[in-house]
Amino acid sequence: MKRTGLAFLALVSTLAFTFLVNGNVFVQRAFAHQTATFGNINIEVGWANEPSLAGQLNTVTVGVSTASDNKPVANAVGQLQATLKKGSETKPLDLVPQEQEGLYGAQIIPGQIGQYEMVLKGVVSGQNIDGSVPLDDVADPTQLTFPAAAGASSQIQATSGVTDQLTKAVTDLSSQVDAAKASADQAQQAARNASQVAQSIKQSADGAYMFAMIAVGIGVAGIAIGAIALSRIEKVEGAKISRY
Repeated sequence: MKRTGLAFLALVSTLAFTFLVNGNVFVQRAFAHQTATFGNINIEVGWANEPSLAGQLNTVTVGVSTASDNKPVANAVGQLQATLKKGSETKPLDLVPQEQEGLYGAQIIPGQIGQYEMVLKGVVSGQNIDGSVPLDDVADPTQLTFPAAAGASSQIQATSGVTDQLTKAVTDLSSQVDAAKASADQAQQAARNASQVAQSIKQSADGAYMFAMIAVGIGVAGIAIGAIALSRIEKVEGAKISRY
């Protein structure tokens, strides 16, 4: 009887231990918060709602406790600056106390999927804090949505429509630029033609002027020759009259 009771207790203990271990593993998977230690201060960072989904409201939580006895630290963020970082972009966060002692949080809507990290700088209970703690990746909400939201297809169609409009606008603008370039080339060619015509007219005018000057010169010369000839004729006739 005693052996049966001991065996039963051993079985219950084993099941309880297994449940606790599995429960801890489950909790760690569901709430995979990361902890960083600075001297005697532990800072645990994570998402309040996990998995965190892009485009959905969430809260970044920061739990502050002592490393020696794991006691929560009240009023820990008075001299602590918290900044959320995604790639090269950063956003300062205003941490406010939560219901649980030593727990602080800031609401945020993660706009992109992927890795985020919390950058912490300041002083907590006399301990200097300077470092960063990674957060769980933000997931794509469409991977967990079933069935697909009615607005998703309409949003895709709207995006497609906007893309088509932009493509058409760019094509029209390109056509207008080509037309303007062709008009500019035609205007430049017309200017060249006009310059050539003007040069030709100038050359013709110069030739006509020279021809007119030559004609005038010939006329003047003719008049002079006629006058000389007439003068000589008068002298000859005068001489003949004096003889008779």
